[in-house]
Amino acid sequence: MKYQEFQSSVHLSKHIECYWEMDLSPKDLKSPLELLSPDCTFDILITNHPVSIKFHRDNNWTKVNPGANFIGQKNNCISFSVKQNTRLFGIRFKPFAFANLSPIPLFHFNDQSLPLDQLFQLKISDKNFIQKIASSEEMDEKIELVEILLSNLLEKSYAIDQTLRAQTNYILDRKGLIKINNLFTEFGVSKVTLRKHFLNKLGLPPKRVSRIWRLNYFLQLKNTYPDYNLTELCLEAGFYDQAHFIKDFKHFFGAGPRNFFQYDGALIKISQEAISRRFSNQYDPRS
Repeated sequence: MKYQEFQSSVHLSKHIECYWEMDLSPKDLKSPLELLSPDCTFDILITNHPVSIKFHRDNNWTKVNPGANFIGQKNNCISFSVKQNTRLFGIRFKPFAFANLSPIPLFHFNDQSLPLDQLFQLKISDKNFIQKIASSEEMDEKIELVEILLSNLLEKSYAIDQTLRAQTNYILDRKGLIKINNLFTEFGVSKVTLRKHFLNKLGLPPKRVSRIWRLNYFLQLKNTYPDYNLTELCLEAGFYDQAHFIKDFKHFFGAGPRNFFQYDGALIKISQEAISRRFSNQYDPRS
């Protein structure tokens, strides 16, 4: 399994964390513990072969046809399945990036994959760009094409919801270790208004975002300090006790942490490395 990330141009970096490419083979994905962690981001996935996706807690696999598909917020982790060697090209959008891009409240797309033309009106030229991106072997060419495609889709309107950006960064900077009441005070907003704003513009309520990023912080610690025991790491990540941590971990991953990390999956390492870059602001346009 091969995975790489690439930077976007500066004018798109407010929306996009990175472009990424991953090579998958059927043998890479035999274990049910090959899982990507939820991270509060959105993806556009481009592939020239069919891919199946399963969101944890959903017993059914969703077939992703060749072309471009939008992946909504992931409440839990995600699994892939392929029948042949397949290369995925992804565009990873920041949590607040779609706030002004979709007329439909974003929680409707949670744990779903849908063809991109169900979210955007694609011109014939856009569809041609997608085909070329899926078939190209040259990364420079892919990035050039995808940036033209994104400029068309965004219609050169790069405005983002600055309030949502500040609120999500407030949670991210604290690695999910906050009391939601602090957000009400910090931003002068009511509980009902904040929850509605997050659900419509990000897809997840603020408490869920905090839980995901606290779990992400644990995954970063586990990656940085692999020899530390799980109890030490979970307490450092802000869990009340080991029982609380195990319950939360099983909720997101469907397996206990000891069994999960004994498997030493490739996809979770990809998640951990991306999480480390996110928490160190390598994806932030301010850096």
